[in-house]
Amino acid sequence: MKRLIWNKHTKLVLKHIAGWFCIVLGLIMFITPGQGILTVLIGVFLLADEVPMFGRLKDWIQHKFPKTSDYVHRKGEQLRAKFHHKEG
Repeated sequence: MKRLIWNKHTKLVLKHIAGWFCIVLGLIMFITPGQGILTVLIGVFLLADEVPMFGRLKDWIQHKFPKTSDYVHRKGEQLRAKFHHKEG
């Protein structure tokens, strides 16, 4: 089996998959039990660097709700750490 090549494009694709998955899962959780808003915010924060609309939304959230923003940022970092590949 071939080993997955970890370059910037692979990381970008995985980041987009994780971000959009969180957004879709959060939208589903709006009508079912779960933390829908939090999950959507994690997805938005993951995609904020690549999608300009999410970047503006992230800036507004950070300005309006600083405590919530810090919490979502920590959760996003935990999710990023799961996908971060250490070389060596």
